Amino acid sequence: MELNWELCRVFYHVARCRNFSRAAAMLFTSQPAVSRSMAALERELGCRLFIRNRRGVELTPEGRMFYAHVEAGCEQFRRGREELEQAVGLQSGSVAIGASETALREWVLPRLDRFHALYPGVRLHLYGGTSRQAVEELKSGAIDFAVAAVSGEGFRALKETRLCSFRDVFVASLAFEKLRNASLSLEEIMSYPFICHKRGSLTFEFLESQCKRRELDFAPDMEPETSELVLELVKHGFGIGFMPEQTAAPALTSGDVFALHLKEPLPNRSISLLEYDGHTLSLAARRLRDILTEDAEQ
Repeated sequence: MELNWELCRVFYHVARCRNFSRAAAMLFTSQPAVSRSMAALERELGCRLFIRNRRGVELTPEGRMFYAHVEAGCEQFRRGREELEQAVGLQSGSVAIGASETALREWVLPRLDRFHALYPGVRLHLYGGTSRQAVEELKSGAIDFAVAAVSGEGFRALKETRLCSFRDVFVASLAFEKLRNASLSLEEIMSYPFICHKRGSLTFEFLESQCKRRELDFAPDMEPETSELVLELVKHGFGIGFMPEQTAAPALTSGDVFALHLKEPLPNRSISLLEYDGHTLSLAARRLRDILTEDAEQ
């Protein structure tokens, strides 16, 4: 029996992503089309390959057996494609990366500009969101690597290349003018209405961990999605905000907000490139990784 290669290719991506929708995004098709392809493959093979669960799908024992062979074939095909790309130069191909809001603004965008100017034929697929979401996309296989703001935690099975460090600041508007020149403890700041990134973000988890070390309650009054929204709420006087210093820099310069002085400064965080150690990247992905890491802190 000669199997349809296209069905095997779709199976490979579904098995890697453990999710029909993510696989569809990587294949530039629709989720129903992926579902139909997998149903056709299961009919052709005469067995069930996937079991659905709340998060997506899992491979059956038969599916795992089949995947071992399909993966080897796809890897051979991918290596052949990379050799061809090297022969013709980086005139085509694609790279998928995940980047948190802070990492995108502070590090990734200027280097994406450089990469795109050098290799305009390479398609760039960018997955945004929080640092946590970027890491989850990497773990799912949806992206080649992630660039995220991290706080020193280890990421099991991931290789981390530190790119740069940055500082977070507490900012307030004129509604809190009495605090402008005060030297404040973290406990004193937490006693005021407080605004932080949403729960589940690494920014939220970082500040929560700093409060726990000091045995302080951590219960933000507002948890917006982005730093821009945190800043807007601060400008309107709804509370004290916490965000990367560079994000707040324009508002600090204009005088819309001011930075609070902390008696015990919080540790710096870093922006890091995260990837699976040993995972083979395409030529385009390797070149973009080189550009992203060439200015990294030593």
